[in-house]
Amino acid sequence: MKISRVITLAVLAAFAGVLATGAPQAQTKEPIKIGLIQPLSGPIAAAGSYITNGAKIAVERINAKGGVLGRPLELIIEDNKSDPAETRNAAEKLIVRDKVPVIIGAWGSSMTLAMMPLAAQHGIPLVVETSSSSKITDPKTPGQKVVSRISPTSELEAVGAGALIPSLGMKKIGYLAVNTDWGRGAVAAFGEAFKKNGATVEAVEYVGQADTDFYAQLTKFKAAGVDSVVITDDAPKAAKMLQQMKELGLNVKVLVTGGSAWPDSIVQLAGAKAAEGAMFINFYNPYDPAMAGDAEASKAYVEDWKKKGLPWIGVVEGMRGFDAVYVVAKAIEMAKEPTAPKIMTALKTLESRGLYGLNKFDQNGQSYCNIIVTQVKDGKYSVVAITPSSKLWEMSAAK
Repeated sequence: MKISRVITLAVLAAFAGVLATGAPQAQTKEPIKIGLIQPLSGPIAAAGSYITNGAKIAVERINAKGGVLGRPLELIIEDNKSDPAETRNAAEKLIVRDKVPVIIGAWGSSMTLAMMPLAAQHGIPLVVETSSSSKITDPKTPGQKVVSRISPTSELEAVGAGALIPSLGMKKIGYLAVNTDWGRGAVAAFGEAFKKNGATVEAVEYVGQADTDFYAQLTKFKAAGVDSVVITDDAPKAAKMLQQMKELGLNVKVLVTGGSAWPDSIVQLAGAKAAEGAMFINFYNPYDPAMAGDAEASKAYVEDWKKKGLPWIGVVEGMRGFDAVYVVAKAIEMAKEPTAPKIMTALKTLESRGLYGLNKFDQNGQSYCNIIVTQVKDGKYSVVAITPSSKLWEMSAAK
C-alpha cells in the first residue's frame, strides 16, 4: 500500500510537471483557421482542385514543423461553384460562421470581385492567388483595401511579355478570350502592349466559361488573315482551341496568357501536334528550382506533388495555393496573433520569397511575380524568356 501510494504521488507529480511545462498543451492548442475559396465544381473545377491541393501541401509542411505560433493551421475549404454569387455566399459562411481571420481566393476575377465588399465590411484580409483583373487592386473598387494579391495583373503580364512581340513576328492578331472580368481585362491590357510594339488586334471574340466549340470564332480569324492568335482562358479550353485551329488549317503563332496553361499540360490535353510551337505566359517553372524565389521550397513542393500522385498537368496551377498559404503563415507569424486586423497590417510590410518569386505588396496590395514565356518545342517544355519579379519591381519604381 505504501509503495502504491508513493508511485501514485510520483505519477501525479510528473503529470503536474508536464502541465507546468506546457508540452502536451502544444498538441491540444486550437488550430488557426484559414479560409480557402476555389471552384471545385463547374467548368473550371480542375483548376480549383489543383490550387486546393497546393494549399494542402503547404499546410502539411508547415504543421509538420510545428505550425505557426505553436498552433497548427487548418484550411476551411469552400466551393464557389465557378460562380460569383456562390463566392460571396462562401465568403459569408467563412466569415460569419467559421470566424476565419483571413481568406485565400477565389481563382476567377469576377468571383474575387464579388466577395471583396463583404470582406471589407467585416475587415477580413483577402490573399488573392490567381485573379488578374486590374479592378481588384484599383483603389476605386469596393473592397480593394483588404486585398493582397500575389498573382500578376494582365497589365504586368503584358509588360513582361510585350517586348517579345517584334522578335516573334506577331503583326496581325486575333484575340480569343473568356467573357469574364479576367478575359476582358486581358484583351485591354495586351491590346495596348501589342500596339506599343507594332502589332494590331484585328479581331476580338469572347467565349463562355462552359463553351467547347470555337470553330465559328476561329473561322473569322482565318478570314481576317491574322498571323497570330492570343488566348486568355483556362488550360482545357486553350487545348480545345488549339485542336480546332489545327483542324481548320489555321497555322499561326499562338500565345496563351494567364499562367494557367503551360506546355506539359497543353501537350497532354491537346496532343503534341496541335500544341507544337504554341507559347505560354507562366509564373513558375517546376523543372528549374532556381527560377523560383525560393529554390528549396520549389523542390519540396514538386516532390510532395509527385509523392501524392497528383496530376502533373496541375503542378503549375497548384503552386498558387502553395504560395498563398505560405504568405498567410508568414503574415500570422509577423502579427504574433491570428486576428484579422493584425494579419492585414502584417501583409502590408511582408516580404517573402516563394514559388512566384518575391512576394511583397505595393500601396495597392499588388505583388510582382516572375513572368516566364514558355513554348512547346518537339512536344517538350522550353523557356523562351523570363522577366524576374525583381525587374518588374524596378520598372514599377521607375514610373
